[in-house]
Amino acid sequence: MHITTLVCLLSPFFLHSSARLVEDASKSGFASLLKENELLFATFTSRTTESLYPFHDVFEQAADDVKTPFVMINCEDEWDLCQEYDVNTYPALKLFKRRRNEDDDEIETKHETDHGMEVMRYRGRRTKNAMRSFVKKHELPVMTQVVPSTLADMKKIDDMVVIAYLRPDQKALLDIFQSFAQRHYHDFVFGYSTDMATADAEGLAMPAVVCYKNTDGDDKVMNGHFQEIDLDAFLSAVSTKDVIGEFNERTMDAFMAPGKLAAYLFASTEDDQFAIRRELTPIAKRYAKFVTFGIADAFEYGPMAANFGLKGDKFPALAIHAPMNDNVFVYRQGRKIQAATVEAMLTTILQAKATSGQIFGDDAPKMREPGEDGHDEL
Repeated sequence: MHITTLVCLLSPFFLHSSARLVEDASKSGFASLLKENELLFATFTSRTTESLYPFHDVFEQAADDVKTPFVMINCEDEWDLCQEYDVNTYPALKLFKRRRNEDDDEIETKHETDHGMEVMRYRGRRTKNAMRSFVKKHELPVMTQVVPSTLADMKKIDDMVVIAYLRPDQKALLDIFQSFAQRHYHDFVFGYSTDMATADAEGLAMPAVVCYKNTDGDDKVMNGHFQEIDLDAFLSAVSTKDVIGEFNERTMDAFMAPGKLAAYLFASTEDDQFAIRRELTPIAKRYAKFVTFGIADAFEYGPMAANFGLKGDKFPALAIHAPMNDNVFVYRQGRKIQAATVEAMLTTILQAKATSGQIFGDDAPKMREPGEDGHDEL
């Protein structure tokens, strides 16, 4: 088991969290990196395959805000190195992690390198946030003791952070939480606090377990004493369904329910998706009985956006479809998607005061055009 007090861990993490990207590492250079680092994330790829160019850009962006080196290996130049790690398709993503002790045997291992590094294949989504989250989970210990001065940073360190607030004399609950964290630390970041003032400041009565959902701000709380089965049920419930889900081939049937509106939020970047969820989750919760919300990839589902009358050069964008009569309502493109304006739009539609094709959001502020000063927000 690995428990670290967060005051020691997070200070260097947040002050010096920017990792270096190592491009086109040679076999000897890669061996040196393995010797120098406790953790290393590598992609074995082809630098001349045009279809992989977007992935290379995403991999480079993912290297920000983590302390682990991200390494690119061009298999066209380093074929022997790629063969050594059984690379058959590109890109192949692997995490190299130094074994910390003999009982740390829960890492899915391909083999152990000559440098004492275990190799774990990354099978998750090849997006900036997903890769960054995967690496961050391995930078942190299995469970971290949180002190008041570092709670704010801990709550935001990953997409989902689980913190137990326990009284100092509740060691049995801490042992249960620790055992659960040991089994699930690949999926969540775990921490605990025994400071009563901190729990009071969070509005909690000890014991309590909070799942901080930074993707949409829809935090969840489990109050009272618990067993591992309770933690399992709690985290299964909060992690399997977002109020604003994803629209794709597997989920599209949910958007065709005849008794509900379908709100399609087309976004072209992860940052836009994140901002949409943060802005609209309260509205999505309030109208969950009447509207199914989903985020769609603006490029993959561009033809669908066009069918709703949306132009392909201004995202994020919103269209609301009524499956019962095929009516479509759109939010003015180029305007910021704001919760209050979207709620007014939904109210008008649900009260049958809107006409198909009606455009809403004309009074919302304009989005910044690319190249303008400042961050382009929703």
